[in-house]
Amino acid sequence: MGRKILCTLIIVLAIVNFSEAATQNPKVKNIVELFTRVNPKLSAKTAQNYADIILQAGEKFKIEPYVIAAMIVHESTVNNKAVSKGGDYGLMQIRYKVHSKAIKQRFPKVKRASDMFDARINIFFGCEIFSECYAKTKNVYDALKRYSAGNKKLADKVTATVRELQAKDNKNSKNKNNKTNKSDNKNVNTKTRKGK
Repeated sequence: MGRKILCTLIIVLAIVNFSEAATQNPKVKNIVELFTRVNPKLSAKTAQNYADIILQAGEKFKIEPYVIAAMIVHESTVNNKAVSKGGDYGLMQIRYKVHSKAIKQRFPKVKRASDMFDARINIFFGCEIFSECYAKTKNVYDALKRYSAGNKKLADKVTATVRELQAKDNKNSKNKNNKTNKSDNKNVNTKTRKGK
């Protein structure tokens, strides 16, 4: 009994540590800001959950997290209950009729299309589809078009959003470096004064 409690405690601590690390990640912060701006009804906590899942799926499938986040923005407007006229479900707009067999193999708990509203299942399976598209094209832009059945406008929008997020990263990085440089300059000036 004590062993089970210890194992459970270790797992809980690992999850808490992962969440704390993700919160400190500037990509997570940028994704949460983007999601809550695009979908004002979305809570910061839910946006954070989606961002954490995106980081995990991005790592597993070797996909830049900003690409996944931008796909979610332009596929579903960050609405996990989104359903298109064509039968696409959830955040990444998975066409259940086309992929139901593969989905059920990878996620046995999925029994019907509405199960695709589960953010983790939807994002992981969407990333799997996208990684297959990328493997065939070896190009993110062409993989985006393939993922969206040739929708060039969607690929353009996703690409623009990725660039926006990357520019934000670059700006934050420059600001951080400037603060560090100013701090270093203060230290240098202090040392110079003391040295005289």
